[in-house]
Amino acid sequence: MTDWYYHQPGQGRVGPLDADAMRKAYRERRISRDTLAWHEGLREWQPLERLIEELGLTGVQPDASLPPPVPPRPAAATASHAGPMRGTAPPPSNRSGCIIAVVVIGVVGLMLVAILAAIALPAYQDYVERAKAAQTGQGAQSDDTGAVLSAAAKVHAYDAERMAQTDALARELVTAAMREFYVANGNTCPDTFEFETLQLRYPRYQGSEDNGWFGIDPARAQSGACAYDVRFYGLGPELLDKTIRYDVSIAGEDVEIHCRNNTLPAGYAPPRCGA
Repeated sequence: MTDWYYHQPGQGRVGPLDADAMRKAYRERRISRDTLAWHEGLREWQPLERLIEELGLTGVQPDASLPPPVPPRPAAATASHAGPMRGTAPPPSNRSGCIIAVVVIGVVGLMLVAILAAIALPAYQDYVERAKAAQTGQGAQSDDTGAVLSAAAKVHAYDAERMAQTDALARELVTAAMREFYVANGNTCPDTFEFETLQLRYPRYQGSEDNGWFGIDPARAQSGACAYDVRFYGLGPELLDKTIRYDVSIAGEDVEIHCRNNTLPAGYAPPRCGA
C-alpha cells in the first residue's frame, strides 16, 4: 500500500494517508488540484492534477455543497505603527543561523558530488570511449610492447554465455531506470540522460572488456510503455551495429521486458530474446 502525503497551508505536511483517504479529502474539498502531494518514489512534490490517474481521481468530483478550504490565517496585527513597546525586546531571529546552515550543507554537498564524480567519471568516460571504438573499429590502444592494437582486434569471439550476461546487465539497467524515473518524470520513458546517470552512480552497469558492454537508444514503442534498441560491444565482430529490441511495460515496481531480435544474425540473439 502506498503512503500519500499532501501539504496543507498553515498546517504543513499531512499524512501518511492511503489512496482512499486522499480521494475522500479531495471529495470533501479539503484538497484540490493545485494541492501539492507526494509518495515514496516521486522525485519531488507534485500538484495533484499531475497525479489524477495514479491516485484514481478520474471521475471523482468535489462536493459542491461543502465550503472550500479555509485560506491560511494572516499574521496578527502588531503595534509597529505606534512605536516599540517599552520594557520588551524583539525576539531573537534564527534567520542568520539558518542561512549559515544552508551554506554549510551546500558546500559539503558540492564536495561530496566532486568526490563521487572524480571516482565515477573516469570509468564512465572509458566506457564511452570503448563503445565508440568498438562501433567504428577505428580506436587504438598500445599493448605492453608499445605496438598499437586496433579496437576491432580487442573484440572477443562470440560466446553465448557472455552474451547472456551482458543482456542481463542491460535488462537490469533498464529495470532500474524505469522504477526510478518513469513515474517521477510524469510517465515519461527514461532517456540517455537517465541511463548515464545510473551508469555513473553504479559503474558495474557500464559492463567490461572481459564480459562485453552495451549501448541503449530509445525507439518507438509498439507494445508496452517504452521501447529501446540495444547494441552489444566486445562480443564478436558479427554483432557490431546490430540490435535487439526491448519492449518495456511497468506496473508499480513490476517491470516486464519483452525482447525480440532486430538485426542480429541467426543464432546470436540472447537466450531470452525471441526471433
